[in-house]
Amino acid sequence: APSAADADAPPAEERRFQAETASLLNIVSNALYTEREVFLRELLSNASDALEKCRQRRVANEPTADGDDELKITITVDQDAKTLTIEDSGIGMTSDELATNLGTIALSGSKKFAAEAAAAEGGDASAIIGRFGVGFYSAFMVGSKVTVASRSADPAAAAATWVSADGAETYSLAPGGGKTSRGTKVTIDLKDDAAEYLKEPRLREVVQKYSNFVSFPIEVGGEVANGVGAVWTRDPREVKEEEYEAFYKRAFKGAWDTPSYHLHFRADAPLDVKCVLFLPSFHTEKGGLGRLEPGVGLYSRKVRIEDPCPDIAPDWCRFAKGVVDSEDLPLSISREKAQDKRLIAKLQDVVVRKLLRFLQDAAKKDREKYLEWHAEFSTFLKEGACHDHARRAEIAKLLYFDSSTGAQTSLDEYVARTPADLPEAQDKIYYLHAPTRDLALASPYYEAFKASGRECLFVYNAIDDFVMTNLGEHNGRKIVPAEAADLGPPSPAKESEEAENKEDGAAARASSKKLDEAAATALGAWLLATLPERLASVESTDRLTDSPAVVFDAESGAMRRMMALVAQQSDGAPLPPLPKQKLRVNPAHPVVVALHAASSGSSDEKARAEAAAHQLLDNALVAAGLMDDPRTMLPNLNKLLELALTGKA
Repeated sequence: APSAADADAPPAEERRFQAETASLLNIVSNALYTEREVFLRELLSNASDALEKCRQRRVANEPTADGDDELKITITVDQDAKTLTIEDSGIGMTSDELATNLGTIALSGSKKFAAEAAAAEGGDASAIIGRFGVGFYSAFMVGSKVTVASRSADPAAAAATWVSADGAETYSLAPGGGKTSRGTKVTIDLKDDAAEYLKEPRLREVVQKYSNFVSFPIEVGGEVANGVGAVWTRDPREVKEEEYEAFYKRAFKGAWDTPSYHLHFRADAPLDVKCVLFLPSFHTEKGGLGRLEPGVGLYSRKVRIEDPCPDIAPDWCRFAKGVVDSEDLPLSISREKAQDKRLIAKLQDVVVRKLLRFLQDAAKKDREKYLEWHAEFSTFLKEGACHDHARRAEIAKLLYFDSSTGAQTSLDEYVARTPADLPEAQDKIYYLHAPTRDLALASPYYEAFKASGRECLFVYNAIDDFVMTNLGEHNGRKIVPAEAADLGPPSPAKESEEAENKEDGAAARASSKKLDEAAATALGAWLLATLPERLASVESTDRLTDSPAVVFDAESGAMRRMMALVAQQSDGAPLPPLPKQKLRVNPAHPVVVALHAASSGSSDEKARAEAAAHQLLDNALVAAGLMDDPRTMLPNLNKLLELALTGKA
């Protein structure tokens, strides 16, 4: 039941709020906060501050009333009286302190205490939450009347009671009030539309949402509601692995896995920051369960300010879960938002730089563990490489790709293996997009790399091609698709190796006949005349061994598929037709040799040559990933079958 002055106590003294606070009180109680439930956060923060002050008083061996009492907060409800009570065993207040701290809005007793502690030698104000002196009045958002009964920790001080009603310009102050133990009891007569705060499950929900990490126990209905310790405030060297895991599973929704990594650090520039981040072992985006929400919360002195806070980490870091706590972060007066955007940007920079450095070190420390994590979360890193321009170079160091060497490799490792004596035109990072590794190895664009002994990265998703295009370069070396590679002539060792292998398969057939320069030129002219709407140029090349032709300087097949996806999701419009292609033919390949012979033969042979020319280009487009719909080849394939089976045009 609400506290009231004892019947035999002197009558209550009626006083007016100072500094024309009636209108300000209305603003605080009705317009300052966006959510009504934060009133409980504010009152719990006040109670936590009172407990911390009492703890420090004990540490200083100052005389303290009820010195052995447990420091805790108790929340109780009275269904019949429709009251909510928040009681603490903290430092309490005298009658004069009640009048000073509660009779003047925006006068913060905690702020004064923190200033005095900071000025004193060895003083510690780091655990004090309150700063603005307005949080108490948020109680009027849900209460028609608020009664505060308090007894100071000073053994000689008497109890006193403060009472005010919502919208009143006055408050009453009286000695006594039934508070016999040290601390403060705030009793709220709830408004009719605030009956939800008479339900203990609802109270636990709000406690765990905003005050889960408060240092002191908060009891609701006799049970502690805030059982999660704030591990980020402790020295990382003192926290055990099982404590990190327990915190992760209890503090974050959907965190039922064992995190792959945790990062726990403290920093003092540009702000005093305590941070713990967890990197899960799996994510749900790939399962089609929707986009992950940001998972890093902003706290101040262990009290939730904004969780999740989208400004603490960029969107591509949404896989991370954690807490960033700053004791001196400028906050809005409602303590629901950080006030200084520039400092938040600097805070984000500190957090992300630490995360990137941590992952780079993790990859070096345990490569297999990192590659396992990378296989699950590389999509987020690639998203960052595309969108986070300021950190692109550092993110690129974390990316690993399949390599023609047979192992996953980073861009740094690729560069380290590149021969030092290469001419500048060839000193590049090359990659090849294909659906699978087997198809990459069989691609005509890989033949030049195989012949020259150069390494090539294999990428298998459309986003990989997009990433490579966005990166553009790494460590001063351009990143170039294999289709545009100019590797120069094969090395002597490779030429010798190929000569030894010519007796096997396609190499033997390719060496049997070869068009001379005049014949190759004539074939090129015939192809241009036969396919004038499809070809821009034709030239011969000695860089192909097993393939008859390739297109070069073409748009990326992966990019074209991405364009198709975007078009389908927007207006469904078809892609623009392919431009005229540049074709390179292998003059030693049996198909090319036979095509040249048929192009100058009988009418039936010329008909077969024309159909074969279309199919030769179509095959090259398929190899390049540029064939939008392979079904368009069917008429020409059927014609080829007819010509092959009947021998007539």
